[in-house]
Amino acid sequence: MIATLRRGRSLHLHRAGVTLQRDKPHHLARVADYVYTAAAHGHRLQLEPPPVEVVVRREDERRHVAPWQVADMKRNGWQIQPLEQALTPGTRALVIRNMGLGDMLMLTPALHALHTQRRVRVSLATYARYLPLLWGLDWLEAAYALGTDYQVERFDAIIDLNWAVESGPDVEARPRQDIFAERLGVNLRQRHPHYQVASSERQWAQRQLARWPQPLVGLQLHASCPQRTYPAKHIVRLTELLQATGYSVAFFGEQWAEKRPAGVIDLVGAASLRQVAALIEQMAAMVCPDSGLLHLAVAVGTPTVGLFGPIPPRLRTTGYPRCLSLSATNACPVQPCFDAGASRCRHYRCMEAIAPEAVIEAVQGLTADRRQHITGVCKACTSGICG
Repeated sequence: MIATLRRGRSLHLHRAGVTLQRDKPHHLARVADYVYTAAAHGHRLQLEPPPVEVVVRREDERRHVAPWQVADMKRNGWQIQPLEQALTPGTRALVIRNMGLGDMLMLTPALHALHTQRRVRVSLATYARYLPLLWGLDWLEAAYALGTDYQVERFDAIIDLNWAVESGPDVEARPRQDIFAERLGVNLRQRHPHYQVASSERQWAQRQLARWPQPLVGLQLHASCPQRTYPAKHIVRLTELLQATGYSVAFFGEQWAEKRPAGVIDLVGAASLRQVAALIEQMAAMVCPDSGLLHLAVAVGTPTVGLFGPIPPRLRTTGYPRCLSLSATNACPVQPCFDAGASRCRHYRCMEAIAPEAVIEAVQGLTADRRQHITGVCKACTSGICG
């Protein structure tokens, strides 16, 4: 499976979408072994679109090869087999994906469909810090940390999803969950992320929060990039509105640089990621920007208000039950910019335009009846809403 490259060799394969260039900064875009080989020899990979693992067969023998090995294999009598044909019932498939927290959770419905629809034994390789979030998913056979020895030869099929959605033509047109499903050759019946809170974790979270008045609303303070982050002054105003309405407010996420409002429950950095999930499950509602905690809140069943700026919410929260997403349309002339405006945007008008008053109304609507499925438009807000 490893392609041995001598230093200084440049290779461009249009169909596979791989460009290897000498003396360029390393960019580990794939986790398969041949990518590490390329990086070790000073090459750079560019994906346009991403390569896929190729299965070749000769009589009863089957191998997984790198795209640039196909021509030589064909000359030696091997036949190319589409990956979908390798995914027969009982086969072992390893899905590889370098991703953030939100992406990992958005991938779980497609992985579950791969197991249930094709009866494939599914394993996943992802970042080590996210492996605990996969505990308790009985349909997932195994989970591995990227860069470790998960012995790819033990699997019947290798499906490499690194950059499988970022560089595709439909990244700005379709929900990410649907793109994952298409890459895996399955149909989604639901887009809800899969996650399992253990009973001991739930009891721990209940004990931690028992001393605070109910109901509790959680606020995530930061997204992974500033253009998706709700402004600090809006967070302060929203906290005041929530407290005035009778809610206790808990802060999640990164450290709060501003003066903390009085009476806030500070849960920043106070728990592991799984403990954070258990705490979020106890919230009456969560308010999150476009971030991983939004998908985690949906996964544990907490009513969630999502705040969206550069990216349309329909691409992230379509099909999410009890998730109300606010997006201030027409707030910026280049919206949606899909984060591309970060280098030139200093005002983040799209997030600035989501008024705290609109957010508090959404929270009240969600918490009025936790069994209610919320969709529609916020009547007191000019924001577009996608539930």
